[in-house]
Amino acid sequence: INAEYGGPSTSGEEPAAQEAGKREEVEETSKLLNRMKTIFDSVQKGYTHVGKNIEKLWELKQSDKEEVFFNHFWYLLQHVCLVAAREPPTERIIQFCCKFAIRADLEREEFADAEVSQTGPFAIALFRRCLKYHNANNKAVRFRLCQIVNIILASLGGDAEIDEELYNLIYNCMLERLKDKVPGVRVQAVNTLNRLQDPTDPECPVMKGYLTIMKTDGVAEVRRAAVKAIAVSSKSLMPIIERTRDTNPGVRRAAYEVLIDKISIRAMKISYRMKLLESGLRDRNPNVKEACISLIKKWVLYYENDIVKLLKALDVEGKVELCEEVVSEILHHVHIDTAVECLVKRQQNKVIPTEELSCENVFYWHCLVAHCDPQHPDIYDKIMPTLSDFSKYLKEYVITASSISSEDYDAHYQASYVVKVLIKIAKLGDMSDEAGRKALILVTKYIIIEAEITVQSIERLVELYCVAEDDEQARIKTVASVINDVRNPLEGATQFDLNSIESCEKNDPVTMIRCLTMVSGLIQNVKCDVAFDPTLSVLLENVVMSGVVSQNEIVRHLSIKALGLSCILSKTLARKYLVFFLQVVLVDNYAEILETSLKVIFDLFLVFGIDTFEEDEEKKEEDKEENGDLAEEDEEDISVSLTERMDATSLETSADKEKGSSEQETFANKIIERFKEFLDDEILRGVAAEGIAKLMYNGRLVDPQLFSRLLILWYNPTTEDDPLRHCLGMFFSTFGADKPESLEVVEQAFFPTLETICDAPHTSPLQEINPANVAELMLSLLRGFHHEQIAIKMCNEILIRPSSSYGRCLVKALQQCNVVTWQQSNVKLVLSLTQQILEEVELASTKKSLNSFIVKLNSLITKPLEDKEDKENSSPPPPQNSQTSSVKSTESAGKTAKRKALFATPSQPLDLLDNIT
Repeated sequence: INAEYGGPSTSGEEPAAQEAGKREEVEETSKLLNRMKTIFDSVQKGYTHVGKNIEKLWELKQSDKEEVFFNHFWYLLQHVCLVAAREPPTERIIQFCCKFAIRADLEREEFADAEVSQTGPFAIALFRRCLKYHNANNKAVRFRLCQIVNIILASLGGDAEIDEELYNLIYNCMLERLKDKVPGVRVQAVNTLNRLQDPTDPECPVMKGYLTIMKTDGVAEVRRAAVKAIAVSSKSLMPIIERTRDTNPGVRRAAYEVLIDKISIRAMKISYRMKLLESGLRDRNPNVKEACISLIKKWVLYYENDIVKLLKALDVEGKVELCEEVVSEILHHVHIDTAVECLVKRQQNKVIPTEELSCENVFYWHCLVAHCDPQHPDIYDKIMPTLSDFSKYLKEYVITASSISSEDYDAHYQASYVVKVLIKIAKLGDMSDEAGRKALILVTKYIIIEAEITVQSIERLVELYCVAEDDEQARIKTVASVINDVRNPLEGATQFDLNSIESCEKNDPVTMIRCLTMVSGLIQNVKCDVAFDPTLSVLLENVVMSGVVSQNEIVRHLSIKALGLSCILSKTLARKYLVFFLQVVLVDNYAEILETSLKVIFDLFLVFGIDTFEEDEEKKEEDKEENGDLAEEDEEDISVSLTERMDATSLETSADKEKGSSEQETFANKIIERFKEFLDDEILRGVAAEGIAKLMYNGRLVDPQLFSRLLILWYNPTTEDDPLRHCLGMFFSTFGADKPESLEVVEQAFFPTLETICDAPHTSPLQEINPANVAELMLSLLRGFHHEQIAIKMCNEILIRPSSSYGRCLVKALQQCNVVTWQQSNVKLVLSLTQQILEEVELASTKKSLNSFIVKLNSLITKPLEDKEDKENSSPPPPQNSQTSSVKSTESAGKTAKRKALFATPSQPLDLLDNIT
């Protein structure tokens, strides 16, 4: 103590006087210790104000023997250091001791100061004593000592200074504790090093330790502490942003809170901002989403509530849906007058001048109109002109945009984007205005025929026209007339003729793209059967089918899309062209065409079911009777079964070739085999997985092998950054709920899936998958059903291969089965099989798992017998509530007794920490 505290050394005295002095010293020491114990006991009970207890303890310190006081202080503090549980009495004493330590060497009038700028001898001595035992074997001691150092450092003022030697001692000890095996100790070490990091030093060991913990620590609380403690710099900004996608919601929320408190929007790139917004607004945890909304509010305040300026700091062109979500959240959290004022100051006569239109202000205009239309009709009239005036405004801007040269890429792109958004605003106009609606229809036709606009704008214009025109047949004829004018621009032609399309001569890619876009937009806004509408049939035959054979990939892609939309509206067309879409998937080389064709196939199966496309003579006869002449025209195509047409077009799978086509397979089996091959294709894998998941979820497809393939694909490390993981995650989280056929699929896929993973070659990425996790997921999907049958099968499989990785995996899975609801006969059977397995296995860990499972099964067998004997030979037991309350009261009494005896004076004083180091 003298060496640490700097106290004077005692000199030799006469024996008698020395003995008397020792007795007096012991008495004084005992009195001092008892007084300190009284203060500590008062603090842990929380009856007295902490400030008064600090003053009382400070008065006891004002003696000549300060080293004795420190010795007693440390002795009492040792008892708390041995308590691992974070109970209120213990935490109160820790906080009290730390507050006293930083004020022990101050004057009484300085106690009220908010900050302490200098550490006194008492605090330094306490630092040294705590750090001396920082590597104690007892984890509670390590935790409490790190906690004390952390609290004292955090209590010092911003300008506080400590000795360089002490600084290095804290620095080195806490860096070592960052690697402690106890998460609580690591958390305290992280918090302690918060003020010792140097963000200007790229090689700072503290920041390196923080970055490592944020990325690799397996405990969420430690990662969260590191995120909140790390200083913001160019090196730490991206790791903090990455923690917004952490697996734990607490860590994600902490990352957003750090961004709110420490980082300005100007310090981040636009890509970083969009990544933050996408992760936060679409987070499933409401606390994380709330933190992201708070970040948006801070950004709005940074731009002085000017939402348009905020949108200029985002990517409204590339992330339209995300920016709409951002504006929607802003409009729900700011006053409506503030939101309206942001737009009105940029408008003249309820419209933004055409020369001032930009991507951001027109985007905000659309969002505000969409927000005010249903909720604030009075404000809607202030920011939206009449439909007639807006139609003129739209035509004026389109004419201006058409004059922009395509060589000026930025201006041309902005004008195209503005046109698309203005069309969306027009859809929100008052369609009850008959004059305005007619004016909008005329403007729409003019823009499609005369103006140079993008394909996306044409599709939106067709949607706008379909909104303005109520009559479906009038829509079809008008759009067909416009297509006729585009492909065959004859002077003076005013009426649409079905046969005029056949004689048209303009088949260049630009014209075909415009026409096919209009056809697709029209089909998406009608409900009639395309096969039985004469106008749509002619469009399909002369526009769509002529584009299918085009050499231009874009024309061919749009044709496939239009044909697929037509097939969705017509079962007849679906049966006719299904094999054609399969041919396209196998033959075409253009990625977008392959994906669209495969999507069409899945949509047709989803709408009509796979059974619709099976060979069925009775259904064909019914179709002939119902469809009349059209069925007779297509009789030659439809009468040939789809299975035969698949064989004729060389659609046999590799599995069929191995079998030599010795036996006829159904159409459904051929399709399933083809789906399996699509899952192996890197281009089609995402579309195929999503389509199969939709079919299985809706009960259109039941196949355990495909389910197994999807499960392996989800766990496969090669798909870690693939968007299909999100789709499959949603599928597995809902599949099997209240559907008996789904439960059977999971049960049948259980063993093949695990066997595939366990028997994968060493070079396969499947070796990185933990099969125990896969088994746990499948058992959870069964929700307790079929566990008995699976457990029996698992035992038999283990007996066949007891020493293999597959067998060890099944042993782990066996423990995860829900055995509570099993029948006694099945429990005894599994128990017998498990005992046989125990004799076959050799690994100690496997035997330990089996023994624990056997104990669980034995408890299920013996429990009913014991209950029966208790009922026959004894009186009824007391109510459960009284038992519970008595146990609780006993436990609470025990805790109270422990607290009372916490500071009892031992018969022999000793340093407890020395014994456990």
